[in-house]
Amino acid sequence: MVTHPRSLPREISPSRHPLPIDLRGGWLAPLLLGMLALAPRLTTAQEVVSASPDIQIAIGVAGLATADEAVAADNQLGIVLLENLGSLPGSADVVAFGLDLGGDRLFVLDTTAALAGGVTASRGDVVRYDGASYSIEFDASAAGVPAGSVADAVSIAADGLLLSFDTTVALPGLTVADEDLVHWDGAVFSLALDGSAEGIDAAHDVDAAQDLGGGAFLVSLDTMGTVGGITAADEDVLRFDGSTWSLEFDASGADADWASADLDAIQVPEPGGVALLVAGSVFLSLAAQQRARRGTL
Repeated sequence: MVTHPRSLPREISPSRHPLPIDLRGGWLAPLLLGMLALAPRLTTAQEVVSASPDIQIAIGVAGLATADEAVAADNQLGIVLLENLGSLPGSADVVAFGLDLGGDRLFVLDTTAALAGGVTASRGDVVRYDGASYSIEFDASAAGVPAGSVADAVSIAADGLLLSFDTTVALPGLTVADEDLVHWDGAVFSLALDGSAEGIDAAHDVDAAQDLGGGAFLVSLDTMGTVGGITAADEDVLRFDGSTWSLEFDASGADADWASADLDAIQVPEPGGVALLVAGSVFLSLAAQQRARRGTL
C-alpha cells in the first residue's frame, strides 16, 4: 500500500453533490466526529483511489455518474465522490490526473478547451486547478512536444513532473515510446522508466501513472496485458517497486462497472482523503434516510 508523508486538502464541488440534509439535529455532530475518528484505522486497510474512466460509468453504492471529464475518488468501501475540477466542457476527456502537495489538481484534456478566467488549454497541456482558478502548468508546445502527441499520464515528481505520452515521441534530446515514463524538471526531459526494459510489452500504452518516489511507480495500461507475471485489465493499476510488479488496484473488483471502461487517469491520494469519504458516507446515509421519510427515491 502507498505511504504518504502528508495529507492533502480535498474539495467536493457543492453543485455536483447537493444533499438535502437537515443539519440542525444535535446528534449529527457526535455521529460525524465518531465516524471521522475511524478514518486513521480505515487508511491502514484501504487506499483512496482517484481515477477517471474513458466513458461515463456509474460507480459506488450510490451509482455516482462519472463522466470521462470527471475524476472519482473511491475509498474501495462503496463511497465515491467527484474531485473538484471546476467547470470542464462535456466534450473533453480527462486523460491524466494528479495532485500536488498543496492539494491543487493537475490534469490533461484530450482536446483544446476554453476554461474559466480566459485560460485556453491546448490538447496535451497540463492544467493546474487550485480550487478557484486555472493556469497552465506544462505548455506542451513550448516544451518541445511535437504536435499530435499528448501526455496521457501526469504526476508530481521530486524533480518536477512525471509524464507519459500516447505514442512514440521525439522530445528535445530524448525519444521515448508510449510505454515509457519521463521526468520534466521545467527545462529538460529525462527517462524515468524504460517500460519495455521492465517488462511492459511495446504493444501497450501506459495511459495513467503516478510517481511514488524512490524508483517506484503506479501505472495502468490501455489494454489487458501481463507485466512481470501479473495480468491486468485496462481498468487495473499496477505497482512497480523498482524491480518487481504487483497488482495495486483491481478496479472491476472494487466496482463491476469499471469492467466496461478504461481507467485513463490515476492518483492515490494521501490518507487525509479517507476522512472526507467517511464524512461523505455519513451524509449519503442521512440523505437516504430523509428521502425514505419523504417517500422518495
